[in-house]
Amino acid sequence: MEPTDRQLIAEIASGSDIAFDRLMRRYRRLVYRVAYGFTGDRESAMDVVQETFLKVHHRLSSFRGDGELKGWIARIAANEAMNWKRSAARFPTAPLDESVFTRPDAREDGEPEERASAERTLAHSLAALGPRHRLAIVLRYFGDRSTREIAAALECSEGTARNVLFRGLVKLRAMMTASEESLR
Repeated sequence: MEPTDRQLIAEIASGSDIAFDRLMRRYRRLVYRVAYGFTGDRESAMDVVQETFLKVHHRLSSFRGDGELKGWIARIAANEAMNWKRSAARFPTAPLDESVFTRPDAREDGEPEERASAERTLAHSLAALGPRHRLAIVLRYFGDRSTREIAAALECSEGTARNVLFRGLVKLRAMMTASEESLR
């Protein structure tokens, strides 16, 4: 039986590296998706993942337990990704690898070229969103997180999280529609 987050935190506080490794394995996919959603580059996302877990390790004793651990970790990942983005703003980024945005269970309708074009449009539109909207969308649709978990990551109420998610989706749709119309 897998230990709960609280049990892992207690073991980590006792100095267990194995418990921290379990915690990292449990949340590395979430952290990577958040990081990639902000950076658009695999290597940069991996750097953000590493920095995120370093901060989690150093700050775990300050986790109050008010909310869920995964929301707290997602927030650290988003902050680290935004820090990376600010520091990397003066350097050009590598092209986006849109395959990370394709869900494994997604239907495979349409021609491969059409899917690739749609994935590129999605990735570029997502990258153009503001950080709060991008985080909400990445957590919900690429991280399969609940509104409660999104609210914890955004450090707001669930109602505000729903509003941020809704407004982000409206902006994302508008950008994607504009992009598709410009290609016609």
